[in-house]
Amino acid sequence: GLKQELFHRHKEAQQCCRPHNLPLLRAAQQREMEAVEQRIREEQRMMDERIVLELDQKVIDQQSTLEKAGVSGFYITTNPQELTLQMNLLELIRKLQQKESESEKAFS
Repeated sequence: GLKQELFHRHKEAQQCCRPHNLPLLRAAQQREMEAVEQRIREEQRMMDERIVLELDQKVIDQQSTLEKAGVSGFYITTNPQELTLQMNLLELIRKLQQKESESEKAFS
């Protein structure tokens, strides 16, 4: 939205500009557009970092909860291999729960 607004503002300015000033205006507008794009990239990077930190915290919360519940194999870790093992354990638990639910429905 910000880039589109800037583009329209630049277009209007170019239409009102005198021909001999057009190269200067275009150069200034190019610098302004590059600055806006850089700002957008930086804001995107900061938002991505915030999301990753929030996800990391969710993983830690989940590990802590499962560890407190006494679920074997769960403890707070950042080791990628151990995290993969924990994810596989969660998937196994989910599949077992799904099979149990299906078998309960079959006997109902």
